[in-house]
Amino acid sequence: MLEEFRYILSEIKVTLDPKWGACVELINYEHRDYIEDVMIEVFDTEYSFSSHDETTGKYSLYFEKNASFEQVSKVVEQINEYHKKHNIELVLPSGT
Repeated sequence: MLEEFRYILSEIKVTLDPKWGACVELINYEHRDYIEDVMIEVFDTEYSFSSHDETTGKYSLYFEKNASFEQVSKVVEQINEYHKKHNIELVLPSGT
């Protein structure tokens, strides 16, 4: 992994949106693309929709009824633990 993309391994957190349920905020498009692939391909957890804040450049994934706050929290915890322990990206089944 190139140093300029090391931020992709940054710790992610789950928040609870009162209207849309579990929400994960990501740094930028590349971070969103990677985490989205990991959640779907490795953990079979798909978000309902995403939003993009043009001012900050951040993306948010909202899970609404696709997954509970607890389910998303468990997945995020596993992703964070893997990144911290191995300091590399998770290997995706698709190879992307």
